[in-house]
Amino acid sequence: TDPQYTITLPNHLSMLTGRPVLGPYGHNWLQNADPRSSDDGGTLHINKGAYITSVFDVAHDAGVSTGCVANKTKFWLLQQSYGWSHGARDTTGPDDGPAKIDFFAFSDNMQELTGAAVDRARRSAKRTLDFVHLAAPDIAGHSYDWRIESGTPYFTSVRAVDEALGTLLDGIDRDPKLHGHTAIVLTADHGGGVPRKTHTDITCPLNFRIAFLVWAGGGDPASDLYKRSALRVRPGREEIGDRDAEAQPIRNGDAGNVALQLLGLPPIPGSYYGSIRPMTAADPVATRKSQSN
Repeated sequence: TDPQYTITLPNHLSMLTGRPVLGPYGHNWLQNADPRSSDDGGTLHINKGAYITSVFDVAHDAGVSTGCVANKTKFWLLQQSYGWSHGARDTTGPDDGPAKIDFFAFSDNMQELTGAAVDRARRSAKRTLDFVHLAAPDIAGHSYDWRIESGTPYFTSVRAVDEALGTLLDGIDRDPKLHGHTAIVLTADHGGGVPRKTHTDITCPLNFRIAFLVWAGGGDPASDLYKRSALRVRPGREEIGDRDAEAQPIRNGDAGNVALQLLGLPPIPGSYYGSIRPMTAADPVATRKSQSN
């Protein structure tokens, strides 16, 4: 996670902007609730005092269709920040307009969300980039705890996410346009369990150690991202890592630039993770296939 915050919305914004939460190059959004209206300061840019470029900006301005489907209403912040009113001008090639997110949907049903994401990719005449947020493990952890034993509410919620991802993968496999042309970057906003039913103690590895996986849609054998990314340093099990350290571990803030890398696109302007010291996740899907998602 971010080295200073193990909180939902700030960490998701790191994924999408490539920035830490705080610092001169941070996105500086600390709230973790439904945003105020855009007219009342409810955008990333007004909060920061400067425009915060996102993965949606880079993809959309390159002619890629962008989408956001989420299990929590607080992600409306993205639509407010990158919609017609507050998105930046497109200065890259043909003018695709200031609205950087083409499709935005909310549902509390994970199967509906993943179904909507794969259906959108299937119908799109363009390449696509989609942010898909699935909330069940977070809800279970806060309601009960983060125990992973079989049969616990948390374990059951993880299985539900697995089934939702199965819907996504099944839809990809069944469509010749998507099969072998699609990549997935899978990570989390935080761990959990300390204190019980929450994840706010940033000294505890259970809260800040998370999964980061990249599936490039091919049949290549699994490999260790740290071994592929010589510019990154693997932290010790009890280490968080310093925000300003020259050598960084792999963080969820790398997700946006990894997705762009897989699309054969440049990193997010102003980003820190995956820009100064890039990861090497996989060959761009765009170089392997004429259509990529």
